[in-house]
Amino acid sequence: MLKIRIAGSESELRQIAHKAGSTRIKRFKRDNGKTTFAIDVQVSVKDFLGNLDLNSSDTLSAKENCNPQEIQAELESLLNEIADK
Repeated sequence: MLKIRIAGSESELRQIAHKAGSTRIKRFKRDNGKTTFAIDVQVSVKDFLGNLDLNSSDTLSAKENCNPQEIQAELESLLNEIADK
């Protein structure tokens, strides 16, 4: 499982939290006095890779060399290394 932190305005995060099924919006007070809002979302590696848009202009050149199974194996290996520490 991947844990992703999404930061944004409180209203943006309420919309995301509604779709993601999470309503816990965290509030962080910064040293400069500003407040930042964030939510944490967990998603499986398989779902994360399945939702990647490999047709976007940013990834067109990388698409030729992209193998989703290799990426998933690398991410799972990295997660296992992190879990072992």
